[in-house]
Amino acid sequence: MGKCILKGVILAFLAILAHCQNVTETSSNAVPNSYICELCKCENNNVNCSNKNITTFFTREEWKGLKDYEPKIVDLSGNRFINVTVIAHLTIEVLNLSRCSIEFIEDASFKDLEELKVLDLSYNKLTKAKLSPHAFEGSFIPELFKSLASLRTLNLAYNDLHSLHPDLFEHVPKLEQLDLSGNPLTTIDHVTFIAMSGLPMLKVLRLRSCQLDEIPSKFLHTPRYLERLDISDNLLTSVPQELKENEHLVYLNLNQNPILQLDAGSDEYPGFPRLPKLQELHMSYMPKLRRVGEGTLAGLENIQKLHMSFNPALRHLHPKALAKVHDVGESYDWPVVKELYLQSNNLFEVDSRLLSYWIFLEKVDVSGNSFSCNCDTQWMVDTLVPIVENRGGNASLMVCQDPAEMQGYNMKKLHDDHYTMLCVDKYGQPLEKDGNILLGTLIGVLLAIPIMLILMLLWYRGCFACIGLCSPGGASHKSYKRANEEIIY
Repeated sequence: MGKCILKGVILAFLAILAHCQNVTETSSNAVPNSYICELCKCENNNVNCSNKNITTFFTREEWKGLKDYEPKIVDLSGNRFINVTVIAHLTIEVLNLSRCSIEFIEDASFKDLEELKVLDLSYNKLTKAKLSPHAFEGSFIPELFKSLASLRTLNLAYNDLHSLHPDLFEHVPKLEQLDLSGNPLTTIDHVTFIAMSGLPMLKVLRLRSCQLDEIPSKFLHTPRYLERLDISDNLLTSVPQELKENEHLVYLNLNQNPILQLDAGSDEYPGFPRLPKLQELHMSYMPKLRRVGEGTLAGLENIQKLHMSFNPALRHLHPKALAKVHDVGESYDWPVVKELYLQSNNLFEVDSRLLSYWIFLEKVDVSGNSFSCNCDTQWMVDTLVPIVENRGGNASLMVCQDPAEMQGYNMKKLHDDHYTMLCVDKYGQPLEKDGNILLGTLIGVLLAIPIMLILMLLWYRGCFACIGLCSPGGASHKSYKRANEEIIY
């Protein structure tokens, strides 16, 4: 009996402890009695105030109401307040202030957000004149403003920044990701250059749709740890040779630039400089790109993912575009590409020499091109089709466009039927047809010669005199008739 009582007491005690723990956990995640959580949705340390038609930024006292809730993510996007004021001391790590028509940020607005890692100010109306370096000041200690030491990601995309204040980033020295996409920079001027030089730890830089027609020299020299660069949808007419200033790039996006061609021997349209660590390249949606020449991608010796798709004018991709001439002799080295995307260009073939080891591909898509189906592309039917199919692709989308008799056939069916394609001449006509014509002509000539000789022999012997055709012999040997003996002289 005593043991049963003791056991019951222990179980009751454990139940009380569990209840107390649950109460403690519940109270720590309880929704605070605050104006912000009455207006917004507060759940799991997240505060969602997006698209609430808020026209005035919360006051410091209203922010203090969230202190016990310990918010980690606060989303105020899609509202209509113009000014940002100082926020109370909170544990916010991610603050989204995008799409709010913000024009002004009060000095040191984020100074008490000591754990802030991500700040999104995209799609607002910030300008160089109204975006002051003081907006990112940390808390003040005697004679010095502390930096926002935890901030790693800053999004300023799609504002109205034509330029940047030279000291804009002096209080965020450990920034690793910066997005300036969609700002009308048009050029990276001197003060913007100085501002960017204050980000030595930068790893990700996005300059998409900034109307840039060049990348200035030394621009990529200071962020020496830069790994990812997006300069897509600009006005670049050639591959920026300034890329060589940063050898740590692993990702490069050049999509939607009006580059005409890549030619290793051209100063106007050069290929890529040596980027020894680059693993992923995007050159798609380029309306003018028509040719990628020999060795123009040779500097990308460790490229693993090559995206070169949706380029409607791209007709020629040189078989040795990726090949690097070996230091000794005339042999070549190729990178081990794992993902190859060449869909929806205007390529007439994908040469087997483009890669050295097609079997190492993990993903491949070459569909939607204007393939010429002849003996030169037989390898695509025999070898590339099964590679595409085994990597999850659809070889039925590899369709023949010429010659005319092959138009509309897909290479998957040709492979399944073990079809052997004909060779064609420079005009796209099957050589077999030309061979038949040539053979017929030759036979005709061979038959005509003896016939002509026989006819000439018969003619020479006068066999055609009955139809008025005299032979040379008949013309020179006329018959002689004696004179009438009765004629008197």
